[in-house]
Amino acid sequence: MILDEIIEGGLLGDGSIRSQDGKYFTFQIVGKDVEFLKWIAKFFNIGGINCWISRNNADLFMLGFYINTCPYPKFLSLRKEWYTRISGKTVKILPSNLEITPIKLLFWYLGDGCLVRRKNDGNRVPFIVLATNCFSKENIDILIGKLKELGLNFYPVEYKSGFTGKKCGYCLYSNTQDGTPLKFFQLIGLECPLEIASCSTGSKGIYHEQKFFKDKWPREEDWIKILSNIKEIGPILRKKRLELELSQNQLGKKIGIRRENIRDVELMKRNFSVKNFRKILEALNLDISHLLKVLNTPKLEMN
Repeated sequence: MILDEIIEGGLLGDGSIRSQDGKYFTFQIVGKDVEFLKWIAKFFNIGGINCWISRNNADLFMLGFYINTCPYPKFLSLRKEWYTRISGKTVKILPSNLEITPIKLLFWYLGDGCLVRRKNDGNRVPFIVLATNCFSKENIDILIGKLKELGLNFYPVEYKSGFTGKKCGYCLYSNTQDGTPLKFFQLIGLECPLEIASCSTGSKGIYHEQKFFKDKWPREEDWIKILSNIKEIGPILRKKRLELELSQNQLGKKIGIRRENIRDVELMKRNFSVKNFRKILEALNLDISHLLKVLNTPKLEMN
């Protein structure tokens, strides 16, 4: 059921099931834009569950509902699976039977993930960050293993609070040289869900630049960098070169690349640099949308 996956994806991020005086529970998802939460509420409403949206003192909107009036008893079991008491404190843990699905991954990324672009660097591949600072290092190692089962390689990096500057857990950073960014977006969708693309995620960075959910997805320039590291691009380039009746030597001379380099890329033995990949795309009159289509990337359906 898609609702189960949305809830668990939210719990992987900053979603929470909270106990109120031990008498009832609430499930909460937090966002900067009320339209984002209205979109999530749609999935609960389809399941016959009424939600409320409120605003707190930190200028954040919260979606939630009381479990004791909610026709969704699984919340009670989820509370037991996702939380435990350690040294007198309630902490979030990973369920022993957790499976990460594309929908869970999507809602984890929407709630607590981002795509980091290196400013003023036209060659380095952007990397994906998934926040995990609410989990123990042991749980984080399990998450890394679960992601690896999906063909995604992430590694932990110590996280420092932007408010206090103190270390407070870890975030997961994606590998950029093994195709992980492409595989990640193949799983969750190559484009941001249209209904929330223009919803705000708040002001980010030292310049307090306004960001939107669509900014979590690669732009054309990002895709050029990402696809330059994908060996499966080689046969696509070869097919287009042959359609244009160009030899490897002719193409190499046209753009200033050695024939041997073109041969090795076409045979999937190596990758072009980002600079040379741009030259090849221009010489072969190829665009990113065509490459992504040929790569037959699946898209996650949310309707």
